[in-house]
Amino acid sequence: MLYQKLISSHSTWAKVTGAVLKKGWLLIPLAASVALTALNIPEGWQRVWGFVSLSLFAAIMISACNTLTDIFTLLRRESHITRCQIWILIAIGIWLVGAIIILDIQKDSKYGLVFGLVGSVLAWIFQDKIKGAAAFLHIRSHKLIKIGDWIQLPGKGVDGEVKKVTLTTVTLCNWDTTTSTIPISALQQDHFINLQNMAEGKTYGRQMVKNFILDTSCVRPLTEEEAARLRAGEAGRYIPASQIQAGVLNARLFREYVHHYLMSSDHISHLPFLLVRWLDQKDSGMVLQVHTYLVDANLEAFEWQQSRITEHIVSSLEAFGLRMYQIPSSYDVKNRGHE
Repeated sequence: MLYQKLISSHSTWAKVTGAVLKKGWLLIPLAASVALTALNIPEGWQRVWGFVSLSLFAAIMISACNTLTDIFTLLRRESHITRCQIWILIAIGIWLVGAIIILDIQKDSKYGLVFGLVGSVLAWIFQDKIKGAAAFLHIRSHKLIKIGDWIQLPGKGVDGEVKKVTLTTVTLCNWDTTTSTIPISALQQDHFINLQNMAEGKTYGRQMVKNFILDTSCVRPLTEEEAARLRAGEAGRYIPASQIQAGVLNARLFREYVHHYLMSSDHISHLPFLLVRWLDQKDSGMVLQVHTYLVDANLEAFEWQQSRITEHIVSSLEAFGLRMYQIPSSYDVKNRGHE
C-alpha cells in the first residue's frame, strides 16, 4: 500500500506523510466536517461540525505521531522520538484550546461550569498521564535514558534494556527475557541506575565487590618454616622477601598478597581505587573485602574474570594457613562425632 511505501522511504517527510495516510479513512469524515462547517447552516450545527473536525484532526495527528514513534524507535533516532511525543502534547493542547473557542466556553456561559467540572474530573483521572508527560520532558531534555540503554529500577524489579520510550511509559526487555512496561514517572520518582556508559567501557570499569569471611581460629603469626615456604612459593612473586618473616601475622600477609596480585593483573583497573581491606569483625569471623573494578565490562567476560579471581583467592588461603568460615553442616557434625 502507498502509506507502507512512504513509511519505508529514507526521507523523514515521506515517513510523516505515510504515517498520516495510515489513518487515511479519517481524512474523509474530516473533509466532510470541514465542508459542512463552511456551509450556511445554523450556528449550533456549525459548532458541532467544527468540534468534530477538530477532534478528527487531533486523532489523526496523535495516531501519526505514535506510528512515527514506533518507526524512529527501531531506527534509534532519539531526537525524532522526542519531537513526536512533543507533537502529541501540542495536538492535545490544540484540541483543548480549539474546543474552548468553538464551543464558546466562557466563565459565565452555560458550558463553563460543565466544562470546568469535566476538566477537573479528567485531570484527576489522568493525573498519572500528566505526571508522565512532565517526567518525559525532564528525562528526555536531560538525556537521562535513550533506546538501548541498560537500566535498573530496584523498586520495580526491573533490570534490562530500554526498548521504547513514550510520553507516559517505558518498555524494557529484562535479562530474564521478560518484558516490563513501567510509567515513565517512576523513573523520576524512584531511584534508577543507568549502566550503559559502564557497559560500553566509557568508565573505569565494572565494579567488583567480594567479601571473604575467614575463620579467626587460623589467624596466627608465621613460623620460620611457613615463612620460608611462602618466600619460595607464589607469595614470593608478589611480596618482598624481607616482609615474609617469622612472627608476621598470616592474615596480614594474605591481605598484602591479594592486593599485589590484583595490582599485577591486566584485568583490574587501578582507578578510581583498588581496596583490599578488613571490615568490621563479625561473629562468624574476620571479613576481608575486595573492592575494585574490572576493565572487562561485558557481562560474560566480567563474570568469567570475577570467578577466576575469587577462585584464586580462595585457593591461596591454605598456603597462608587460613581457611574460610563455614557454618557446620550435618556432614561436618557427623564426622566430628567419629573423631
